[in-house]
Amino acid sequence: MTRKRRLFIVGLGPGARETMTGQALEALCRSQAIVGYSGYFEGITDLVEGKECLALPLGAEKERARLAVQRAREGEAVCVISSGDAGIYGMAGLVLEMLEADCDNPDLEIAVIPGVSAVNACAALLGAPLGHDFAVVSLSDLLTPWPRIERRLVAAAEADFVLVLLNPRSSRRDWQLAQAQEILLHVRLPETPVGIVRQAYRPGQSVEITTLGRMTEASVDMFTTVIVGNSQTRRFSDSLVTPRGYSPVIRAASVSERPLHRSLTLAAPRGPEIVDESFRIIEREVGEHGFAADEWQVVRRMIHASGDMELTRLVCFRRDAVAAGVQALRQGAPIVTDVRMVAAGLNKTVLESLSVSVHNFLDDPEVERRAAEEGRTLSACAMEKAMASMKRAIYVIGNAPTALLALCDGIRQGAVQPYLMVAAPVGFVAVEESKKQAFALDVPLIGVRGRKGGSAVAAAAMNALLLMAAEEARR
Repeated sequence: MTRKRRLFIVGLGPGARETMTGQALEALCRSQAIVGYSGYFEGITDLVEGKECLALPLGAEKERARLAVQRAREGEAVCVISSGDAGIYGMAGLVLEMLEADCDNPDLEIAVIPGVSAVNACAALLGAPLGHDFAVVSLSDLLTPWPRIERRLVAAAEADFVLVLLNPRSSRRDWQLAQAQEILLHVRLPETPVGIVRQAYRPGQSVEITTLGRMTEASVDMFTTVIVGNSQTRRFSDSLVTPRGYSPVIRAASVSERPLHRSLTLAAPRGPEIVDESFRIIEREVGEHGFAADEWQVVRRMIHASGDMELTRLVCFRRDAVAAGVQALRQGAPIVTDVRMVAAGLNKTVLESLSVSVHNFLDDPEVERRAAEEGRTLSACAMEKAMASMKRAIYVIGNAPTALLALCDGIRQGAVQPYLMVAAPVGFVAVEESKKQAFALDVPLIGVRGRKGGSAVAAAAMNALLLMAAEEARR
């Protein structure tokens, strides 16, 4: 008699035995062979005693899926294990894709067993941050290109979703969380509540409540989940609450006290009196400085966009950069950006009045193909594409040091002659080296020394120049 062939795909939950579902326990009991990442077996040794345990290292997901399918087809009851829920960034999708591609699965009983995901577990430890619509985004760009992740962050931020960020940081990926923060700060207030949970329901568990403006100061790694509130999320004692809308009184008070969000394009005016007062505060706190009058207009707007007074000692100008930039903009010189967030932050009304076009090549199919084939960053390949298309332009780098390095190479080789370069990438890897190379070039430049910078800062510098160019054009 043929043995019943079963393949279970099981979510073990976040870690503690108490968070495992009854279905998961039953599937483990009914299985003869257990396949999974070696680390997953540590908490279930007593449950798999006497069974064949096939432990594979991290990164061998395809091998795990292939082995499980093979053993199930041989007539065994096999269980593939995942942490959390197997269908949420887990093994379920990969196993089912493998079965779909093969199509040779007669009489194979397949069951995906739900588990408590990191999203549920961390939300419970924080109270009720997911009381209304929310989105989940993994910041790992190992399988998903960063530009696509960036587009999803922008969309979720604009739609006012509560946002759950998984895989926020690792030893090899140390810049994505800061970039996500920058994207969100274009739309949400710095005091937006943020919950940070590490090692949920495991030894070493920690729960912290902070704000969007300070979330990158927390200790964050691959075992951490970050939950960013929406415009209605509030802190209650040691909990976060996102109201569903059952209480009109509370909801109305919340809305009246906090604006829904800020425009992601940064083009809509926030009120002349607010901007003027902000500038007065900046000038009062900065006091005396060594910038020329036109340079100070640029620096002041960069501080206004970031809230960072330290920019007064970090921003530098080379080769009469302000005059060069204003003149180029009055002549309708195109602008090339390294990321969409810089382009999104430019003043659309002034761009149109000056007939200035903005270009970014991250979505170009040729760029994506080259980056994949050559194992290089999309930003670097996009910058090379830009230089091949536009030898004379204003080049604005507000995020990617690899884009700035590619631009520096192009300038040294004579492939491009920028009217102006804004060098303000942000982060830790290759940032200072890229700026060092840029500052040594004989081109008009506005730069930010050290690790600081960012899309908002770079866009603010260009907006200052755009406004000066528009004012000159009106005279």
